[in-house]
Amino acid sequence: MASMKKILFSLAALSMLIGCQPPLQERILGIWERTSVCAADGQCKNSEPGKAAKLSIYRPGLAIYQNPEDPENQRRIEYEFYEKETKSREPELIFRFLNLGFDIRYIVKKANKETLELFNPDLNNTEIYKKLGPAPE
Repeated sequence: MASMKKILFSLAALSMLIGCQPPLQERILGIWERTSVCAADGQCKNSEPGKAAKLSIYRPGLAIYQNPEDPENQRRIEYEFYEKETKSREPELIFRFLNLGFDIRYIVKKANKETLELFNPDLNNTEIYKKLGPAPE
């Protein structure tokens, strides 16, 4: 009987830990470094450390994209996060490069403490990022 109580207590504690994740909108905030870009066929191109693009996602709707290969290196962009009623029926991020006049739409495939996976339906590829740190308030 005592072992049954331990099992039930362990299951209850585990379910609480799984359910205590912050909302997706909070999990995407932070400073991210792109580790790889994977094509639809599964071929991935890994980024060289120190020369990888960085994406800093702040609140409310501000992001900074840094690309070492870009002459301007740092671009302030706006973003919108949609969790429901999207084209893909999955959570989406729309980044707006206002000074360049275009948007990039991503489907959020994974967002946790360490990894952010964004699928670009227009290019049919997935960008994988690792978290470098939290977004400053």
